[in-house]
Parts: sequence; C-alpha cells; structure tokens
Amino acid sequence: MKYAAAEALVRKPDIRPGLPVEMAADLLFGLLSPELYLIFVRDRGWSPDTWEQWARATLTSQLCAVPG
Repeated sequence: MKYAAAEALVRKPDIRPGLPVEMAADLLFGLLSPELYLIFVRDRGWSPDTWEQWARATLTSQLCAVPG
C-alpha cells in the first residue's frame, strides 16, 4: 500500500483521465509536504488559511478533470 491515497484518488470519477498513480502520489507528497507548508507559512508569511486555499486549488487543478 505504498500509494494507498493516490490509488484511491485515481479511481474517483472526476480524476484527470490517464493520471498515473505514481504522478498522483508525487503531487500529493510534494504539494502537501511539511517542508513546503513551512516555507509558505513560516518563511513567506502566508496564513495557514491562505496556504490551505492554495493547496486545494493547486491539487484540484493538477488532479481533477477539467469540466467540459
């Protein structure tokens, strides 16, 4: 179950077509990493709410199918 979250995610109906499990896992791991959070919130002065909104929008744009 190395990629359990990503495997569950790519089975969802609104996921970007053809998105490989490995890429979904990489996006989740990278964008939700504690290091990136600390860079934005602690070092760059973002509020936790701003980071959360950015993370949600970024993950949605990278993982979800574009409405047609």
